[in-house]
Amino acid sequence: MRRRPQVESLKGFFLALLFPWLILIPARVAAQAPPEMGWLGISISDVGEDLADRLGATFGPEVGTGALVVDVLKGGPAERAPLKRGDVIIRVDTQPIWDVRQLQRTIRSRPVNQRVMLMVLRESSRVTLPVIIGPMPVEARAQLAGERFGFLVREEEEERDQRRGQAITSGRIFVAFVDPGSPAARAGLRSRDVILRANDQPIQSLEDFERALRPGGGAVTLLVERGGAPAPIGLTLEFPQR
Repeated sequence: MRRRPQVESLKGFFLALLFPWLILIPARVAAQAPPEMGWLGISISDVGEDLADRLGATFGPEVGTGALVVDVLKGGPAERAPLKRGDVIIRVDTQPIWDVRQLQRTIRSRPVNQRVMLMVLRESSRVTLPVIIGPMPVEARAQLAGERFGFLVREEEEERDQRRGQAITSGRIFVAFVDPGSPAARAGLRSRDVILRANDQPIQSLEDFERALRPGGGAVTLLVERGGAPAPIGLTLEFPQR
């Protein structure tokens, strides 16, 4: 019997829309991200049952798993390949890809600037594409740091440069999403909280946030500003003791 992949969750879909340049990862990843990891510049999801049936009908009963490309970041390694929305990645070099987690582990374990060959299913064809693995940008590294505890952060935009069409950030990092049941949720962290300090280090950028959480460990202390609160609030996020 062909293995049925997991159906994409609503949470994963939400994150793909919020952070389209981030390869999605589970909210409770326990391993700390090193300073530099491999990155493709895509949003991905597991292959759902309907798509698995279509792939099986087109390519044979042994096909029906892999990682579905939801979005491709403009200017990233995947776009230069080029990968396209709707591609299903089934192999990296000689390594078969069964699901999102396996693709993440495979790419992040490879050295930056290494060339790999991706086999993808595209419409009715099998396509092999060379991709040069890029360094993960600070925005994605910051999300990995927060996702260990079940939350995502964003940099607040103060205004937009009308001539260049670029956002000008305010130096304030706020919580964009909190996963229910996560260490962040249990500690009382809320969406729209502004992070002032993390592990006793001032936070004025995503790079500051990623650096403060880089040492890893089972706990992080945050000082946050919350609308309606008379003073900053101190929170400790920690994994349950086993």
